[in-house]
Amino acid sequence: MEAVEDATTLEAAIGWLADTILANLPAGGKLDSWIRQAGLGNDIGKLKTEVEAVEMVISAVQGRAAGNKPLARSLAAVKELLYHADDVVDELDCYRLQQQELQPGNFGIC
Repeated sequence: MEAVEDATTLEAAIGWLADTILANLPAGGKLDSWIRQAGLGNDIGKLKTEVEAVEMVISAVQGRAAGNKPLARSLAAVKELLYHADDVVDELDCYRLQQQELQPGNFGIC
């Protein structure tokens, strides 16, 4: 059986990832505008809602995962999903920057 990460470390990692994802998706920002133009606004809205729900759950279970292997395994799975969500947000921003660089009159480097 694989070792389960320390509960405190899991909770901290999940909190950090959730904060990072939400910070990279501010309403009215350049990425937000691009996401809406690309037709992904509804999907990103759902992602934000789910990440906010994760924050609430983590707050509610804080300190309870120690000694609770099923909860610790679930938190580890949530952490992995948040890593994937963070990767998606980063990739969307990269696509936005690539499109911006391809627009006429843009001479910046991506």
